[in-house]
Amino acid sequence: MSVNNRAFAKKTVGVAALLAIASVLSACGGHDEHPASVSSQPELKTLAELFKVQDQSLPVFALFPGSVITSDQISISSRVMGYVRSVDVHEGQTVKSGETLLTIDSTDVTGAINQARAEVNKAYASLSDAKNNYDRYSSLYKENAVPKQMYEQMQTAYKVAQSNYSAAQAGLKQAESQLTYVKISAPFSGTITSRTVDAGQMATPGFPLLTLQGSGQKQVEVQLTSQAFATLKPGEPVTVRYTDFQGEQHQFQGLVERMVDATDPVTHTHTVKIGVPENVNVRSGNYVVVEIAVAHENGMLVPLSAIHDRGGIRGVFVLDDQNRAWFRMVRLGHVIDGKQEILSGLVSGERIVTQSDDRLQNGIVVTNTPAAKEQPAS
Repeated sequence: MSVNNRAFAKKTVGVAALLAIASVLSACGGHDEHPASVSSQPELKTLAELFKVQDQSLPVFALFPGSVITSDQISISSRVMGYVRSVDVHEGQTVKSGETLLTIDSTDVTGAINQARAEVNKAYASLSDAKNNYDRYSSLYKENAVPKQMYEQMQTAYKVAQSNYSAAQAGLKQAESQLTYVKISAPFSGTITSRTVDAGQMATPGFPLLTLQGSGQKQVEVQLTSQAFATLKPGEPVTVRYTDFQGEQHQFQGLVERMVDATDPVTHTHTVKIGVPENVNVRSGNYVVVEIAVAHENGMLVPLSAIHDRGGIRGVFVLDDQNRAWFRMVRLGHVIDGKQEILSGLVSGERIVTQSDDRLQNGIVVTNTPAAKEQPAS
């Protein structure tokens, strides 16, 4: 590029810069060549209700994760050891009381029954011999044909044989009773919520195989620290928050129904169960968050109507000494008793707009401020 061309380019850039600065000054309300045109614009005014911000004692909340359960939810396990022959249900299936859920192979149980039956036959044979000996020696003893000591030995042997036979019969009944546990049935009507076993796997006594959930009252089960646990008592309302399947946030008030005073040795927490109102649409297994007030500190509450959204920024309109409203960004906390907690951005004694006749904007004058309502803080 030649020197003349570079000089021309610099001159062009300088003119463009001056035009840009003039445009910015004009937009910001700077001096204009025609001040009369600016002064001719009417001043924006509106009627509004005001709220005077005051410090007050507010609860400090701690959040604890929990889950929704039902009052009649149980884990189903086997009382006998054996391979699972068939599983007749799946997750989400509704079952009726007495319906077969799964079947365990009965080979081991049948073998135990046959062995117990053999013990009964053996004990019966011994009892028959002992009875015959006792009857014979009893007759001989009456005739003074045998000594008393021998008679008493036969008598004792007969009693032992009777006891052995009774024990063998009890063992057979116990072995036969195990046959009833080969088929596991539903103890009540409900829905299968989990399944941890398939056909061919080994069932061990006490190991959960299925989870059955009834149609009982829903509850929230949560683990609380000792500090939070100490602030609660049965029947006290607690705020529970959850997200529905559409991703929308909801909350409800539940009452504390069960409190386990013993501390879990692993987590060092207490189990608390909170009742779910019938009109709340939550399902068993839903994740929830429980809010517990663990302390108190100074804070501010303002009406919900005072909160405005400007371009995705949440804030309030604060009045200055000339009764002009200016938008100010604030940091929001919890909603407490229908009012919004303000964590930062306001000073005690400031006035904010709660309701106005017109859309609020920066610099708008709020008229009739003496008649506006200055709502006291609760």
